[in-house]
Amino acid sequence: MLKLNNIFFNDKLFLTKRTNKDNFKKEKMMYFDNDGFELTELEKDFYRSNNVILSNCLNHEADQKIWFSCNDENFYLDHSLLLQRWEMTDDAKEQIKENSFIPQCKKYLKLRKKWGIDFALEYNKDEEIIEVLHIENDYSQLDNALNAKENLEKKILSTDWYCFVNKLINKKEKWSCLSVMKQNDWKAKYWGLNQAEITIKAFG
Repeated sequence: MLKLNNIFFNDKLFLTKRTNKDNFKKEKMMYFDNDGFELTELEKDFYRSNNVILSNCLNHEADQKIWFSCNDENFYLDHSLLLQRWEMTDDAKEQIKENSFIPQCKKYLKLRKKWGIDFALEYNKDEEIIEVLHIENDYSQLDNALNAKENLEKKILSTDWYCFVNKLINKKEKWSCLSVMKQNDWKAKYWGLNQAEITIKAFG
C-alpha cells in the first residue's frame, strides 16, 4: 500500500556561497520561519546560489523530498516528506554580516541546520474520513534523524493500516472530542510513539 522512495538526508547542511547583493531587500526577509522549514525569499536565493534543489509542497518551496507514496484508493497520503534547513557559513555568512545593519539579518546569522520528518496519512471510504496519523519530528543531529527515519520506515511498512483504521474507528469516542494536537498525540501514542510532534527552533 505504501511505497518507500529511495531518498536520503544530506550529511552536511551548509550554505557557503554568496547570493546576488541585490537580494538584500526587506521584502525578501519577511516571514522568517522560527520553527519549521519554510524559507524566506532571501533564503531561497542563497539555496539556489548553492545549487540546493527546492521543491513545492505544502504550498511552499523548500528543501523537501517525497518520502513515501501511496497506491491504495481508500488511503490518501496528504504529505510524506524528508525536510532540511541549511546553515549559513563561510562566504554566505560573511555576506550576512556585511548586511547586519538590517535588523532581520540577525536571525540568519543564528540559523542552525536541522532535519525533519513530516508524515500525514488519511483514510476516506464511504462516509468515513479520518486523519489516520500525522507526525512531525525535527532533529538537530544527523544521527538522530537517520535513526528515526530507519525506525519509522520499518514501522510504517509493517503496519496493517486497514486494521489500524478499524481500531481507530472503534475507539473514536476516545479521540474525536479532543483538540487537534491532542488527537494527533492520541493516535501517535496508540500507534506506538511517545508523541506526534517534536519541533525545535531554527535558530539559536
